[in-house]
Amino acid sequence: MPMEPPSLSQPPMNDNDDQTDAADLWFARMNGGDQVSPEREAAFNAWLQADPDHARTYRDCQMAWMELGLAGCEPPVLAMRSRALDTAARPSRRRLLLGLSGATVATGIAGAVWMSAAPSPARALIVTKTGQRLTAPLPDGSQVTLAPLSRVRLDFTEQRRGLKLEAGQAYFAVAHYPDRPFVVEAGDRQVTALGTRFQVTLSDGKAQAEVVLEQGEVIVSSREESFGPARRLVPGQRLSALKQARIEPVDVETSTAWRVGRLVVRDRSLDEVVSAFNRYSGDRLVLGDPKVGGTRISGSFRYDGAREFALALEGSFGLKVQAVGTGVWRIDAPDRATTVP
Repeated sequence: MPMEPPSLSQPPMNDNDDQTDAADLWFARMNGGDQVSPEREAAFNAWLQADPDHARTYRDCQMAWMELGLAGCEPPVLAMRSRALDTAARPSRRRLLLGLSGATVATGIAGAVWMSAAPSPARALIVTKTGQRLTAPLPDGSQVTLAPLSRVRLDFTEQRRGLKLEAGQAYFAVAHYPDRPFVVEAGDRQVTALGTRFQVTLSDGKAQAEVVLEQGEVIVSSREESFGPARRLVPGQRLSALKQARIEPVDVETSTAWRVGRLVVRDRSLDEVVSAFNRYSGDRLVLGDPKVGGTRISGSFRYDGAREFALALEGSFGLKVQAVGTGVWRIDAPDRATTVP
């Protein structure tokens, strides 16, 4: 695995441009479309926590994208920029931003994923597209990681750290402030935490959100009377997305594997796996024969690796898998004749 650039392993100098360069580099590396390894994520978190100015300059980098008229950028361009930054000799912020703006225009890539214009970072919208995930620091020092096809809206005040998950899936690492709760609204449910790590998932068309707790403690309540009294979760528990919610044990590592670009499943039906894969991946899987949807699947797959997944289905289950279009794969029973439309 490539080592982090020396500039990130050394303490930042007093010159603010040095800190800004590091923030620009981290932005490109965390959102460049490549899998973010646990080591890199740990290094990023360590950098954020080393100095309050680091989170501020990182947010300034985010806002600079908006000032340039970019709502974000497609992973190929960010990846290209990241590689360029790895070899650049302490580039200036102005050159980085102008250079990226030119690259974006030249490649014809429109804005894809990021914050909408807002009066301040305390009130903003963060959005991801298919196959894209994004890690962003929040104004209080907390951090959110969005799965593909997700939207979270920030509304921070002096009394309350408020967010609303409007769609998709988000993982929160919450800074501890005993007198200022961190509240996530998702569908008809509300998750309240002080300092913890948890995940909230709001599936398409559902009003009930699933909550997975990795560390600390959260309290989940609901506007629906059928939900009953507020529920308290402890690490390793999940509150189901069912209307009649129940608390059950969960494999947190499996449930949050998307954060490192993996789709991990344990004895799930193929139709469930296809649905999950289509959420995370830029490619698309379709079931040509509904009868194969009940096939039980276990494994760990890159969610940007449709070919890897297809080969696994053919090799381990004898299913027929073929490309039927750019980035589209059809899955059929082994005895079903298939032709490309």
